[in-house]
Amino acid sequence: MRKHLALGAVLALGLGTQAFAADGLSYNLIEGGYVRGEVDDFNLHGDGITIGGSLELGKNVFGFASVNSVDYNNTNLTSSLFNLGVGSNWALGPNVDLVSGVSWERIRVKASGVTASDDGIGLNVGLRGRIDQLELSGNVKYSDFGHGSNGFTLGASGRYYFTSAFAAGPDISHTDDGTNWGISFRYDFGKR
Repeated sequence: MRKHLALGAVLALGLGTQAFAADGLSYNLIEGGYVRGEVDDFNLHGDGITIGGSLELGKNVFGFASVNSVDYNNTNLTSSLFNLGVGSNWALGPNVDLVSGVSWERIRVKASGVTASDDGIGLNVGLRGRIDQLELSGNVKYSDFGHGSNGFTLGASGRYYFTSAFAAGPDISHTDDGTNWGISFRYDFGKR
């Protein structure tokens, strides 16, 4: 059950895994948004919020963090994921990066007043690129919470920059257990 509940939180990690940069890309940013979590095996659907960001730590190195919480409809169930990590980017072109990261993750599930949590590790690799005002990213993430609770997540997102600092766009993630999707709003305080 924990593996399935972890899905809602893990899938919303688009924030942490989008925090990458190429020569023309910024990873000094904060984001917040809406997420819809769906766990197929239990026919669970929920709504929640996600907040996160990233910060340049040095040349080709960045830190990232995110928090999200999903309340599942018609249940007394809430799942939350906390994520803190460090990543690196390799420019493949002026506006395209190959990125990777490692993160500490904590999942917390609360049901009927009882709370359980577990710590794990996340490893991700992906691509991030920008053409004019449109930024696209895709990644593969492996998460391991121990006790047989591990798996891969495929994620993709897009951001349209309305100004040099403000952007919005969709996020989607998928595992064998279900799908998360949502929309995020970004404030970019980095390169212009």
